[in-house]
Amino acid sequence: MRGSLLRRSVTVAAACAALIAAGAGGAVAAPAPTPTPSVPSSTPLGPTVTSPGTPPIPPDVQAGSFVLADEDTGTILAERAPHERLRPASTLKILTALALMPRLDPAQVHLSVPGDIAALGTTEPGASAVGIKPGLSYRVSDLWNGVFLRSGNDAIATLAAMAGGEGPTVDLMRQTAQRLHANDTVVVNADGYDADGQVSSAFDLALMARAGLQDPGFRAYCSLERAKFPSVNGTTFEIDNENRLLGRYPGMIGVKNGYTSLAHHTFVGAAQRAGRTLVVSVFDAGTDIYQQTAKLLDWGFAVPATVAGVDQLAAPDPLRKSAVPDETLPPPDALHVKKRDALTGSDGSIPTSAAAASSPHKAGGSTALGDAFETLLYVLGFLVCAVVALRARVLLKQRKER
Repeated sequence: MRGSLLRRSVTVAAACAALIAAGAGGAVAAPAPTPTPSVPSSTPLGPTVTSPGTPPIPPDVQAGSFVLADEDTGTILAERAPHERLRPASTLKILTALALMPRLDPAQVHLSVPGDIAALGTTEPGASAVGIKPGLSYRVSDLWNGVFLRSGNDAIATLAAMAGGEGPTVDLMRQTAQRLHANDTVVVNADGYDADGQVSSAFDLALMARAGLQDPGFRAYCSLERAKFPSVNGTTFEIDNENRLLGRYPGMIGVKNGYTSLAHHTFVGAAQRAGRTLVVSVFDAGTDIYQQTAKLLDWGFAVPATVAGVDQLAAPDPLRKSAVPDETLPPPDALHVKKRDALTGSDGSIPTSAAAASSPHKAGGSTALGDAFETLLYVLGFLVCAVVALRARVLLKQRKER
Protein backbone atom coordinates (compact mmCIF):
# COMPACT_ATOMS: atom_id res chain seq x y z
CA MET A 1 0.00 0.00 0.00
CA ARG A 2 2.88 2.34 0.84
CA GLY A 3 4.33 1.83 -2.66
CA SER A 4 0.96 2.51 -4.24
CA LEU A 5 0.52 5.72 -2.29
CA LEU A 6 4.03 6.89 -3.04
CA ARG A 7 3.46 6.25 -6.72
CA ARG A 8 0.25 8.21 -6.49
CA SER A 9 2.03 11.12 -4.82
CA VAL A 10 4.63 11.16 -7.58
CA THR A 11 1.85 11.04 -10.15
CA VAL A 12 0.08 13.95 -8.44
CA ALA A 13 3.23 16.07 -8.47
CA ALA A 14 3.78 15.33 -12.16
CA ALA A 15 0.11 15.96 -12.94
CA CYS A 16 0.16 19.31 -11.13
CA ALA A 17 3.26 20.40 -13.01
CA ALA A 18 1.71 19.29 -16.30
CA LEU A 19 -1.55 21.06 -15.54
CA ILE A 20 0.23 24.30 -14.67
CA ALA A 21 2.28 24.12 -17.87
CA ALA A 22 -0.77 23.21 -19.94
CA GLY A 23 -2.80 26.01 -18.39
CA ALA A 24 -0.10 28.50 -19.33
CA GLY A 25 -0.12 27.08 -22.85
CA GLY A 26 -3.90 27.42 -23.06
CA ALA A 27 -3.68 31.09 -22.11
CA VAL A 28 -1.34 31.74 -25.03
CA ALA A 29 -3.70 30.35 -27.64
CA ALA A 30 -2.59 32.18 -30.76
CA PRO A 31 0.20 30.56 -32.80
CA ALA A 32 3.27 32.45 -33.94
CA PRO A 33 2.68 35.03 -36.70
CA THR A 34 3.12 33.95 -40.28
CA PRO A 35 6.80 34.37 -41.15
CA THR A 36 7.93 36.71 -43.91
CA PRO A 37 7.83 34.68 -47.13
CA SER A 38 10.62 34.32 -49.62
CA VAL A 39 9.95 36.04 -52.94
CA PRO A 40 7.35 34.21 -55.06
CA SER A 41 7.44 34.09 -58.83
CA SER A 42 7.82 37.64 -60.13
CA THR A 43 5.94 36.75 -63.33
CA PRO A 44 3.00 34.41 -64.04
CA LEU A 45 3.93 30.80 -64.73
CA GLY A 46 1.84 30.69 -67.88
CA PRO A 47 -0.53 32.74 -70.07
CA THR A 48 -3.78 34.06 -68.65
CA VAL A 49 -6.85 32.72 -70.46
CA THR A 50 -10.31 34.23 -69.95
CA SER A 51 -13.77 33.57 -71.33
CA PRO A 52 -14.34 35.16 -74.74
CA GLY A 53 -15.70 38.69 -74.68
CA THR A 54 -14.74 39.33 -71.05
CA PRO A 55 -12.44 42.10 -69.79
CA PRO A 56 -8.83 41.27 -68.91
CA ILE A 57 -7.87 40.10 -65.46
CA PRO A 58 -6.61 42.99 -63.27
CA PRO A 59 -2.91 43.45 -64.03
CA ASP A 60 -1.85 43.36 -60.37
CA VAL A 61 -3.01 39.72 -60.07
CA GLN A 62 0.53 38.35 -60.37
CA ALA A 63 0.09 34.94 -58.70
CA GLY A 64 1.97 32.23 -60.53
CA SER A 65 -1.13 30.11 -61.13
CA PHE A 66 -4.88 30.33 -60.57
CA VAL A 67 -8.27 28.90 -61.54
CA LEU A 68 -11.62 30.69 -61.21
CA ALA A 69 -14.70 28.54 -61.79
CA ASP A 70 -18.46 28.39 -61.34
CA GLU A 71 -19.16 25.98 -58.47
CA ASP A 72 -22.53 24.82 -59.79
CA THR A 73 -21.60 24.08 -63.42
CA GLY A 74 -17.85 23.52 -63.09
CA THR A 75 -17.24 26.03 -65.90
CA ILE A 76 -13.81 27.67 -65.63
CA LEU A 77 -14.11 31.40 -66.33
CA ALA A 78 -10.41 32.23 -66.18
CA GLU A 79 -7.16 30.38 -65.59
CA ARG A 80 -3.40 30.77 -65.52
CA ALA A 81 -1.10 27.75 -65.65
CA PRO A 82 -3.95 25.61 -64.27
CA HIS A 83 -2.05 22.31 -64.43
CA GLU A 84 1.33 23.62 -63.27
CA ARG A 85 2.45 21.20 -60.56
CA LEU A 86 3.35 23.25 -57.50
CA ARG A 87 3.72 22.75 -53.75
CA PRO A 88 0.23 23.08 -52.23
CA ALA A 89 1.18 23.82 -48.58
CA SER A 90 -1.79 23.48 -46.23
CA THR A 91 -4.41 23.69 -48.97
CA LEU A 92 -3.72 19.95 -49.35
CA LYS A 93 -5.62 19.53 -46.06
CA ILE A 94 -8.76 19.91 -48.20
CA LEU A 95 -7.98 16.49 -49.64
CA THR A 96 -7.23 15.09 -46.18
CA ALA A 97 -10.65 16.28 -45.03
CA LEU A 98 -12.44 14.75 -48.02
CA ALA A 99 -10.69 11.44 -47.32
CA LEU A 100 -11.19 11.24 -43.54
CA MET A 101 -14.35 13.19 -42.65
CA PRO A 102 -16.83 10.52 -43.79
CA ARG A 103 -14.92 7.91 -41.76
CA LEU A 104 -14.81 9.74 -38.41
CA ASP A 105 -17.88 10.60 -36.34
CA PRO A 106 -17.62 14.30 -35.42
CA ALA A 107 -18.91 13.56 -31.91
CA GLN A 108 -16.32 10.84 -31.22
CA VAL A 109 -13.96 11.67 -28.34
CA HIS A 110 -10.25 10.88 -28.57
CA LEU A 111 -7.71 10.82 -25.76
CA SER A 112 -4.58 12.43 -27.18
CA VAL A 113 -1.45 10.36 -26.59
CA PRO A 114 2.20 11.37 -27.17
CA GLY A 115 2.51 9.03 -30.15
CA ASP A 116 -0.13 10.98 -32.08
CA ILE A 117 2.14 13.98 -32.60
CA ALA A 118 5.58 12.64 -31.67
CA ALA A 119 6.97 12.74 -35.22
CA LEU A 120 6.13 16.38 -35.90
CA GLY A 121 8.97 17.80 -33.81
CA THR A 122 11.62 16.06 -35.91
CA THR A 123 10.01 15.77 -39.35
CA GLU A 124 8.21 19.11 -39.50
CA PRO A 125 10.13 21.76 -37.52
CA GLY A 126 8.23 25.03 -37.34
CA ALA A 127 4.99 23.51 -38.65
CA SER A 128 1.72 25.21 -37.73
CA ALA A 129 -0.06 23.82 -34.68
CA VAL A 130 -3.30 24.49 -32.84
CA GLY A 131 -1.92 23.22 -29.51
CA ILE A 132 -2.85 19.55 -29.02
CA LYS A 133 -1.77 18.36 -25.56
CA PRO A 134 -1.31 14.65 -24.83
CA GLY A 135 -3.52 13.61 -21.95
CA LEU A 136 -6.45 15.84 -22.98
CA SER A 137 -9.59 14.68 -24.74
CA TYR A 138 -10.81 16.11 -28.04
CA ARG A 139 -13.87 15.53 -30.14
CA VAL A 140 -13.28 14.86 -33.82
CA SER A 141 -15.12 18.12 -34.53
CA ASP A 142 -12.64 19.99 -32.30
CA LEU A 143 -9.77 18.55 -34.31
CA TRP A 144 -11.31 19.58 -37.64
CA ASN A 145 -11.83 23.08 -36.24
CA GLY A 146 -8.12 23.10 -35.43
CA VAL A 147 -7.40 22.08 -39.02
CA PHE A 148 -9.62 24.58 -40.83
CA LEU A 149 -9.27 27.56 -38.53
CA ARG A 150 -5.61 27.32 -37.43
CA SER A 151 -4.19 24.88 -40.00
CA GLY A 152 -2.96 22.68 -37.15
CA ASN A 153 -0.61 19.96 -38.35
CA ASP A 154 -0.88 18.48 -34.86
CA ALA A 155 -4.66 18.17 -35.36
CA ILE A 156 -4.13 16.45 -38.72
CA ALA A 157 -1.62 14.06 -37.14
CA THR A 158 -4.15 13.18 -34.43
CA LEU A 159 -6.94 12.59 -36.95
CA ALA A 160 -4.60 10.46 -39.05
CA ALA A 161 -3.74 8.42 -35.94
CA MET A 162 -7.44 7.82 -35.35
CA ALA A 163 -7.78 6.64 -38.96
CA GLY A 164 -4.99 4.08 -38.59
CA GLY A 165 -1.87 6.21 -39.05
CA GLU A 166 -0.34 8.49 -41.65
CA GLY A 167 0.38 5.66 -44.11
CA PRO A 168 -3.27 4.53 -44.39
CA THR A 169 -4.37 8.19 -44.42
CA VAL A 170 -2.07 9.01 -47.35
CA ASP A 171 -3.42 5.96 -49.18
CA LEU A 172 -6.99 7.19 -48.63
CA MET A 173 -6.00 10.65 -49.88
CA ARG A 174 -4.53 9.16 -53.05
CA GLN A 175 -7.69 7.12 -53.63
CA THR A 176 -9.83 10.22 -53.08
CA ALA A 177 -7.70 12.23 -55.53
CA GLN A 178 -8.32 9.54 -58.15
CA ARG A 179 -12.07 9.69 -57.55
CA LEU A 180 -11.89 13.46 -58.01
CA HIS A 181 -9.82 13.06 -61.19
CA ALA A 182 -7.18 15.27 -59.61
CA ASN A 183 -4.46 13.91 -61.85
CA ASP A 184 -1.85 16.59 -61.10
CA THR A 185 -1.74 15.73 -57.40
CA VAL A 186 0.94 13.58 -55.77
CA VAL A 187 0.44 12.99 -52.03
CA VAL A 188 3.40 12.32 -49.73
CA ASN A 189 2.08 13.37 -46.31
CA ALA A 190 -1.26 14.15 -44.70
CA ASP A 191 -0.86 17.86 -43.93
CA GLY A 192 0.76 19.51 -46.96
CA TYR A 193 4.09 20.26 -45.27
CA ASP A 194 6.80 20.57 -47.94
CA ALA A 195 8.02 17.12 -49.00
CA ASP A 196 9.99 15.98 -52.01
CA GLY A 197 7.60 15.05 -54.79
CA GLN A 198 4.44 16.37 -53.13
CA VAL A 199 2.61 18.57 -55.63
CA SER A 200 -0.83 19.64 -56.77
CA SER A 201 -2.24 22.28 -59.10
CA ALA A 202 -4.71 25.14 -59.11
CA PHE A 203 -7.00 22.98 -61.24
CA ASP A 204 -6.92 20.06 -58.80
CA LEU A 205 -7.46 22.24 -55.73
CA ALA A 206 -10.49 23.83 -57.41
CA LEU A 207 -11.81 20.29 -58.00
CA MET A 208 -11.29 19.45 -54.34
CA ALA A 209 -12.92 22.64 -53.07
CA ARG A 210 -15.92 22.13 -55.30
CA ALA A 211 -16.37 18.59 -53.97
CA GLY A 212 -15.95 19.86 -50.40
CA LEU A 213 -18.62 22.52 -50.81
CA GLN A 214 -21.07 19.78 -51.76
CA ASP A 215 -20.37 17.96 -48.48
CA PRO A 216 -22.37 19.33 -45.52
CA GLY A 217 -19.74 18.57 -42.88
CA PHE A 218 -16.87 20.06 -44.90
CA ARG A 219 -18.87 23.20 -45.67
CA ALA A 220 -19.69 23.69 -41.99
CA TYR A 221 -16.04 23.51 -40.92
CA CYS A 222 -14.56 25.62 -43.71
CA SER A 223 -17.02 28.48 -43.15
CA LEU A 224 -16.59 28.71 -39.37
CA GLU A 225 -15.10 32.06 -38.29
CA ARG A 226 -14.21 31.11 -34.71
CA ALA A 227 -14.58 28.21 -32.30
CA LYS A 228 -13.85 27.11 -28.74
CA PHE A 229 -10.92 24.70 -28.48
CA PRO A 230 -10.49 22.34 -25.49
CA SER A 231 -7.88 23.13 -22.86
CA VAL A 232 -7.04 21.80 -19.40
CA ASN A 233 -9.60 20.98 -16.71
CA GLY A 234 -12.59 21.33 -19.00
CA THR A 235 -11.75 24.91 -20.03
CA THR A 236 -11.47 26.26 -23.57
CA PHE A 237 -9.71 28.96 -25.50
CA GLU A 238 -10.92 30.66 -28.66
CA ILE A 239 -9.41 30.09 -32.07
CA ASP A 240 -10.26 32.22 -35.08
CA ASN A 241 -10.02 31.49 -38.79
CA GLU A 242 -6.80 32.57 -40.53
CA ASN A 243 -8.75 33.17 -43.77
CA ARG A 244 -8.62 36.98 -43.94
CA LEU A 245 -11.49 37.14 -46.44
CA LEU A 246 -13.95 35.27 -44.25
CA GLY A 247 -16.32 37.78 -42.69
CA ARG A 248 -14.74 40.58 -44.72
CA TYR A 249 -15.28 39.80 -48.39
CA PRO A 250 -19.01 39.92 -49.31
CA GLY A 251 -20.38 36.41 -49.64
CA MET A 252 -17.16 34.62 -48.67
CA ILE A 253 -17.91 31.01 -47.68
CA GLY A 254 -14.39 30.05 -46.71
CA VAL A 255 -12.30 26.91 -47.50
CA LYS A 256 -8.51 26.90 -46.82
CA ASN A 257 -5.32 28.96 -46.86
CA GLY A 258 -1.72 27.73 -46.86
CA TYR A 259 1.88 28.88 -46.60
CA THR A 260 5.39 27.47 -46.57
CA SER A 261 8.67 29.12 -47.47
CA LEU A 262 8.90 26.93 -50.58
CA ALA A 263 5.27 26.98 -51.69
CA HIS A 264 4.79 30.67 -50.85
CA HIS A 265 1.21 31.72 -50.14
CA THR A 266 -1.59 29.51 -51.45
CA PHE A 267 -5.33 29.91 -51.09
CA VAL A 268 -8.50 28.10 -52.12
CA GLY A 269 -11.79 29.86 -51.48
CA ALA A 270 -15.42 30.23 -52.47
CA ALA A 271 -17.89 33.08 -52.36
CA GLN A 272 -21.59 33.40 -53.11
CA ARG A 273 -23.62 36.31 -54.46
CA ALA A 274 -27.20 36.33 -55.71
CA GLY A 275 -27.36 32.54 -55.65
CA ARG A 276 -24.17 32.15 -57.68
CA THR A 277 -21.07 30.54 -56.16
CA LEU A 278 -17.54 30.91 -57.49
CA VAL A 279 -14.55 28.78 -56.56
CA VAL A 280 -11.03 30.19 -56.78
CA SER A 281 -7.62 28.61 -56.22
CA VAL A 282 -4.46 30.72 -56.16
CA PHE A 283 -0.92 29.34 -56.06
CA ASP A 284 2.56 30.82 -55.74
CA ALA A 285 1.56 34.28 -54.51
CA GLY A 286 2.95 36.86 -52.11
CA THR A 287 1.55 38.37 -48.93
CA ASP A 288 -1.12 40.18 -50.98
CA ILE A 289 -2.76 36.88 -51.94
CA TYR A 290 -6.05 37.86 -50.31
CA GLN A 291 -6.19 41.11 -52.27
CA GLN A 292 -5.43 39.21 -55.47
CA THR A 293 -8.11 36.65 -54.67
CA ALA A 294 -10.69 39.37 -53.98
CA LYS A 295 -9.96 40.98 -57.36
CA LEU A 296 -10.36 37.65 -59.12
CA LEU A 297 -13.71 37.08 -57.42
CA ASP A 298 -14.87 40.62 -58.21
CA TRP A 299 -13.95 40.01 -61.85
CA GLY A 300 -15.81 36.69 -61.87
CA PHE A 301 -19.02 38.03 -60.37
CA ALA A 302 -19.00 40.84 -62.97
CA VAL A 303 -18.94 38.25 -65.76
CA PRO A 304 -22.38 36.98 -66.84
CA ALA A 305 -23.23 33.49 -65.60
CA THR A 306 -24.07 32.45 -69.17
CA VAL A 307 -20.61 33.22 -70.58
CA ALA A 308 -18.76 30.40 -72.31
CA GLY A 309 -15.94 28.99 -70.25
CA VAL A 310 -12.35 28.21 -71.17
CA ASP A 311 -12.29 24.75 -69.56
CA GLN A 312 -14.38 22.48 -67.36
CA LEU A 313 -13.83 21.02 -63.90
CA ALA A 314 -14.31 17.28 -64.10
CA ALA A 315 -17.28 15.84 -62.22
CA PRO A 316 -16.03 13.60 -59.39
CA ASP A 317 -16.96 9.99 -58.91
CA PRO A 318 -19.45 9.58 -56.03
CA LEU A 319 -17.92 10.44 -52.66
CA ARG A 320 -19.21 9.61 -49.19
CA LYS A 321 -20.68 12.57 -47.31
CA SER A 322 -19.81 13.57 -43.77
CA ALA A 323 -22.03 14.60 -40.87
CA VAL A 324 -22.50 18.21 -39.79
CA PRO A 325 -20.77 18.80 -36.43
CA ASP A 326 -22.75 19.92 -33.40
CA GLU A 327 -20.88 23.02 -32.26
CA THR A 328 -23.18 23.41 -29.23
CA LEU A 329 -21.72 20.37 -27.45
CA PRO A 330 -19.63 21.23 -24.39
CA PRO A 331 -15.91 20.50 -24.74
CA PRO A 332 -14.70 17.13 -23.43
CA ASP A 333 -12.83 17.46 -20.13
CA ALA A 334 -9.27 16.34 -19.71
CA LEU A 335 -9.40 12.73 -18.57
CA HIS A 336 -9.31 12.32 -14.80
CA VAL A 337 -6.06 11.54 -13.03
CA LYS A 338 -7.37 8.15 -11.90
CA LYS A 339 -8.28 7.16 -15.43
CA ARG A 340 -4.97 8.44 -16.75
CA ASP A 341 -3.20 6.38 -14.05
CA ALA A 342 -5.11 3.32 -15.19
CA LEU A 343 -4.01 3.90 -18.77
CA THR A 344 -0.41 4.70 -17.90
CA GLY A 345 2.13 2.18 -19.15
CA SER A 346 5.08 0.79 -17.23
CA ASP A 347 7.34 3.48 -18.71
CA GLY A 348 5.04 6.24 -17.51
CA SER A 349 3.72 7.05 -21.00
CA ILE A 350 0.13 6.86 -22.15
CA PRO A 351 -0.27 3.87 -24.49
CA THR A 352 -1.16 4.35 -28.13
CA SER A 353 -3.42 1.31 -28.35
CA ALA A 354 -6.66 1.81 -30.21
CA ALA A 355 -8.68 1.03 -27.09
CA ALA A 356 -6.95 3.72 -25.05
CA ALA A 357 -6.79 6.26 -27.86
CA SER A 358 -10.49 6.02 -28.63
CA SER A 359 -11.72 5.73 -25.05
CA PRO A 360 -14.74 8.04 -24.82
CA HIS A 361 -15.00 10.63 -22.10
CA LYS A 362 -17.93 10.15 -19.73
CA ALA A 363 -19.61 13.25 -18.47
CA GLY A 364 -19.90 13.97 -14.79
CA GLY A 365 -17.61 13.07 -11.90
CA SER A 366 -14.77 15.03 -10.41
CA THR A 367 -12.18 17.03 -12.30
CA ALA A 368 -8.50 16.15 -12.63
CA LEU A 369 -7.62 18.78 -10.03
CA GLY A 370 -10.24 17.37 -7.69
CA ASP A 371 -8.77 13.90 -8.01
CA ALA A 372 -5.28 15.26 -7.44
CA PHE A 373 -6.45 17.02 -4.27
CA GLU A 374 -8.11 13.82 -3.06
CA THR A 375 -4.90 11.88 -3.64
CA LEU A 376 -2.88 14.51 -1.77
CA LEU A 377 -5.19 14.08 1.19
CA TYR A 378 -4.49 10.34 1.13
CA VAL A 379 -0.75 11.02 1.04
CA LEU A 380 -0.95 13.53 3.89
CA GLY A 381 -3.00 11.08 5.93
CA PHE A 382 -0.39 8.41 5.37
CA LEU A 383 2.41 10.77 6.42
CA VAL A 384 0.55 11.74 9.60
CA CYS A 385 0.06 8.06 10.46
CA ALA A 386 3.72 7.40 9.79
CA VAL A 387 4.81 10.26 12.08
CA VAL A 388 2.46 9.08 14.85
CA ALA A 389 3.74 5.51 14.52
CA LEU A 390 7.36 6.63 14.69
CA ARG A 391 6.65 8.83 17.72
CA ALA A 392 4.90 5.93 19.50
CA ARG A 393 7.86 3.69 18.77
CA VAL A 394 10.29 6.23 20.29
CA LEU A 395 8.12 6.58 23.43
CA LEU A 396 7.88 2.82 23.82
CA LYS A 397 11.65 2.47 23.53
CA GLN A 398 12.18 5.18 26.14
CA ARG A 399 9.84 3.39 28.58
CA LYS A 400 11.70 0.11 28.13
CA GLU A 401 15.02 1.81 28.79
CA ARG A 402 13.66 3.12 32.10
